[in-house]
Formats: sequence, structure tokens, C-alpha cells
Amino acid sequence: MTTQVRAISTLPSRSLIDRAPFFYGWVIWIAATVGIVASAPAQAFSYSLFIDHYITDFAIDRQTVSGLFGLGTFIAALSLTWIGRQIDRRGSRLVGFAVGVLFVIGLVTSALVTGPFTLLLSFIIMRTLGHGSMVLVSTTALGKWWRIKRGWVIGLALVVFALFQTEYLHILQNLINTFGWRWTWVILAGMIAIAFLPVWWGLMRDRPEQFGLLPDATPVSSPHAMMTTAELFPVTAEDNWTLQEARRLPMFWIFVFGRFFSSAWGSGLVLHQVSIFGAQGHSPTTVASAYGLLAIVNAIVTLIIGGTLRKFRLSWLMSFQIMMMILTLALAMTMREMWMVYAYAIIFGVVFALGGILDNNIWAEMFGREHLGAIRGFTATFLIFGTSTGPWIFGWVYDMLDGYDFILLAGVVLGFLPMLFGLFINKPRAHYPQTS
Repeated sequence: MTTQVRAISTLPSRSLIDRAPFFYGWVIWIAATVGIVASAPAQAFSYSLFIDHYITDFAIDRQTVSGLFGLGTFIAALSLTWIGRQIDRRGSRLVGFAVGVLFVIGLVTSALVTGPFTLLLSFIIMRTLGHGSMVLVSTTALGKWWRIKRGWVIGLALVVFALFQTEYLHILQNLINTFGWRWTWVILAGMIAIAFLPVWWGLMRDRPEQFGLLPDATPVSSPHAMMTTAELFPVTAEDNWTLQEARRLPMFWIFVFGRFFSSAWGSGLVLHQVSIFGAQGHSPTTVASAYGLLAIVNAIVTLIIGGTLRKFRLSWLMSFQIMMMILTLALAMTMREMWMVYAYAIIFGVVFALGGILDNNIWAEMFGREHLGAIRGFTATFLIFGTSTGPWIFGWVYDMLDGYDFILLAGVVLGFLPMLFGLFINKPRAHYPQTS
């Protein structure tokens, strides 16, 4: 099966593409990075500044708020496969703009919550549109415009996002202190409407093939013929798998489980990090210092590995990431000395970096770009399910057993399965004839 690409003679207006003095994929990078950054209000680190206000204003306990947040995140994850299919069918530009408009509306409605039920609805809306869809459509757009340099380009966007967070949280806290949490949501809605929507609609384009280009600035050699994907990639034709075909492969599920494991236990460690550190005799100040070191390591490793990603077998990279996660879990049970705290932060920073790189590169590299939206939407559902259930399980184990050792030890044991499986899998064989 091959994918038809329109002849150059029938291409849409190329004025914007032609005026760019460099490969237009870099303009796509700008728009996609703005999209990733714009998802910040729906991320957990933003909600951490609102949680205490919800507890006070709605007279509910922390466990209830956490449960509503987890449930909202889980329900949000169920829509991502459908969102991914819409990206494949209608393109990143239209879907991303529609998501952005709805996200702005969702931010405004977040200021109107009055109790647990409306708070749950707000969590569902925000986590669906911001945490899930905004990131999905942005990284999928990058995946369709870049192939050889995909890892480095997406890694660079994630580094920008990580650096943005440091100042953003201070700004967000000042807004809440000055205007109150309700008006802060409205202000954030205005910021997204002004900063994201015009940039996305004005700069985003769906695929390079629509404009006579290939990923990574490769020119199309035959300007008049109806060309196929195999003809467009004369050296190493891209093999495109549908979601249904990919799901039949055991290796697909090994990757899914490996990413779910890291997502669930990683999010549990982050949300409960103050308590975990406290159990080892460390103060919240130590937590903040460790997280700062973690962010620096995350940025450095993302740039290094992202720029050399094609030199590594992705399954081995996943195995290495899980091994680092196992070491992180082991240190979380034993880090009583300060040198162990620093080791924990460094190793967990590597886990974060490799996780972001893998999530945004595995699926395109293994299964092609043609059905990337559907595949990434389906797999993102499992990742977000892990993000929503991990913190809840950590909290439940702590309440039941008065500590985290059981869930941490369970992670050490369970992590060995995907780590070992990852050592024995490789890129799937081409399932359709390739031409050279």
C-alpha cells in the first residue's frame, strides 16, 4: 500500500513557503513549540498552584481533589485516539486551531466552577484540550515535517518548554496573588487567544509534501508526476502502518507497556515527592533543590540524545530509560545521604529526558507518518492513563501501609519485564514492497 501525493502542478498557494529563506519545517517548529508552551495551564504543575484554593473555597479535602483530577485526566485520555484520527484526516492546522479555540473557552469556564461536580467537568475539559490535544497536535505536526532530525527538533521544543516553566510558575503565582484564582483563568485565556491562535493559523501547514517538499528539506525531484511515498523516499522508503496493523504486533504493546510503566511511576514520584523526601529525612527545600537539578539534567540530556537519536535503537533506549527508572525507585527508598539525593535528581532527570524523546519519536520512526495521528492518539491514551492512576495508587498505598516502599518495590520488579523485552525487539519489517 502506498500513499498518493498531489502533483506539484496542483499544489496550493506556496507564497508563504516560498518566502521563507530556510526550510519551512523551522517555521512549523516555532508554531508547534508555541502550541506545546500554550498547554501549560492544563498541566499538573499549573494545577498545583490552584489546588489549595479549591480545597478552601469548596470545603473539600485533598484526597477528593486529587481523585477528581485523576478521574478527569483518565476520561480525557479516552478521546485522544479520536483526536489523532482527526489530525490524520483534517490536518494539524485545522484541528490545532479548533482545539485552541475550545481550550480558550475551557480556560474561561474554569473560572466559573462552583463545587466538586463542575470542578470535575473543568478537569475533563482542560486535560482533554490542553494536556492531551494541544501537545498531541503540536508534536504530531513536528513528526510529519521532520524525519531524520525529528528527535533533535522535538527535543529542542521540549527544552524550550522546560525553560519556560521556571519563569511561568512565578508569573502564575503572582497572578493568583494579585487577581485571585478565578480571574487568573480568564487572564490565561486571553494570553492563549492572543499568543497561540494567530501564530498557529498563520504559520502551521499540514505536510511538506503538499508544497513539493519532503521532511528535512529534501527536494522533490519529479515535479509533474503523481508520486507515491516510496518514490519520494528513493533510498529508504517510509513504511506506513495503520493503527490496526500496528496493534497486531507484540512489539507495539511492549513499547506501550514500557511507556505506561514510566508514566505511572514517574508521575507518582513527582506528585508525592515532598512526602517521599520527607520519609527519608529531607525538607521541602531539599526537594526544590533536587527538582532544579533534575530540570537542568533533563534539558542537557534532551539536547544531546535528541541530536543523535538516529544512532540508537529505540527499543534499547527504552530499556535504558526503564533501567534508570528502576534505579530512581531504588534511590527513593534509600536516599538518606545528600549524595544519594543528587544521584536521584540526576538519574530522574535522565528518565524525564528519555521519556519525552521516546514518546515523540517511537511511533513515527517505527510505523511511519501517514497514520501518525491515530497511532499517537491511541498510545497517548495509555500514557495519560498512567499519569492519572500512578499518583492515586501511590497515595492509596501510603494510606493503607503508611509508606511508599511497597509501591516503589513493585515498580522495581515490574520494570524488569519491559526492560528485558526491549533488548530483543527492533524496527518492524516492511509489510509492503519497497522500491529503490
